[in-house]
Amino acid sequence: MQHRIITLLCMAGMVFSTQTLAANLKVRPNAPQRYTVKQGDTLWGISGKYLYSPWQWSRLWGANRSQIHNPNLIYPGQVLVLRYVNGEPRLSLEQTDNIPVVKMSPNKEVSGYGIPAIDVNFYRVFMQHPQIVSLKETAAAPRLVAGPDSRMLYTKGDRVYTKGLQEPGRYLTYRINKNITDPDTGKFLGQEVAFSGIVRALPYTDSALEQRSEQAAEQLKDNEYYTHAHPLITPLRTHSIQPLVVETAISEIQQGDYLMKMPEDTDRFNMVPHEPSQPVQAKIVSVFEGVRIGGQFKTITIDKGEADGLDKGAVLSLYKRKKTMQVNLSNNLAEEPKSRDTVELISTPAEEVGLAMVYHTAPNLAYAIILENISDIAEGDTAANLGRDLDNMPDQGHARVDSDPFQ
Repeated sequence: MQHRIITLLCMAGMVFSTQTLAANLKVRPNAPQRYTVKQGDTLWGISGKYLYSPWQWSRLWGANRSQIHNPNLIYPGQVLVLRYVNGEPRLSLEQTDNIPVVKMSPNKEVSGYGIPAIDVNFYRVFMQHPQIVSLKETAAAPRLVAGPDSRMLYTKGDRVYTKGLQEPGRYLTYRINKNITDPDTGKFLGQEVAFSGIVRALPYTDSALEQRSEQAAEQLKDNEYYTHAHPLITPLRTHSIQPLVVETAISEIQQGDYLMKMPEDTDRFNMVPHEPSQPVQAKIVSVFEGVRIGGQFKTITIDKGEADGLDKGAVLSLYKRKKTMQVNLSNNLAEEPKSRDTVELISTPAEEVGLAMVYHTAPNLAYAIILENISDIAEGDTAANLGRDLDNMPDQGHARVDSDPFQ
């Protein structure tokens, strides 16, 4: 079990304390006045050198997130300088002309090679953990329709085919994993998908489509042409399909898998950790890789998203949900209560057990990666604003109550 959260966030008994959210920003007494960013550094790690609460990074800069939203502005070799303005700590960058230029793609170069938010392989997280895809997006997505030798399972190097591809490039292949529902109400919240691999569109020539007659072009869709199977048989409508090659197979790629254009940023968490812009109280509705998890860098799904003010980089605390239970108030606690008069409902407050950072959002759902945890995280646990340890939070949906002995 990971306990690094205690040393990272706490000092002298300040375990998950609301003091970490005090109005005055608390800087560590051993915080460096000057720090040179090194290869392998992360925003979270650097912030931890200065603050007890790394998610308050943006406050240390004395700027709003729109001004520092791009961590590519912070790269190895830069020097960070700690100053005080009107008694408040401020971190700034020392000017330097030694900014490297990095080729991101054949047609794109950027200055700097910004450090990631946390030390984790985002590509692995992105590909091996499920994501949220809307029903509308899936309904319009191209699908794999054929492969070599009439096989239905494909692997690296195989040529596969799809129809309806809008543009060349690299595509993720995915299939429906499950529908996400509220564990209390059963309400449908969204669609979870699992990626199976990556395919790349191949250049090809479609002479049959290019050489169709004007009459056929008026009668058919843009990607259709007539096939003359036999001179005496009516010509058949035939769809043009696009060839692709399988570059990576995370799991078995299957006929019927959907295609999604490959996002540009699947190699790092290029986001700035920050507190949510407004109050959030969400439920964990899905945990990847089983009902319970015990390690860092696993993915959870929560039932709040963009509509609730969540964005990439928002840091939330994870809480064990409050429990409402019946207690025996009779003189002899060892005996079963004999009437309702000797039974009372009590509620235990939520207990803070970890931290998570949002890295992908949908209107009503979000995915977050667990940064630290000191207890197993399970479906039904709460994700809320920081600093609410031992808060008797109001119930969401149905309260969890032990059975009534008098029913």
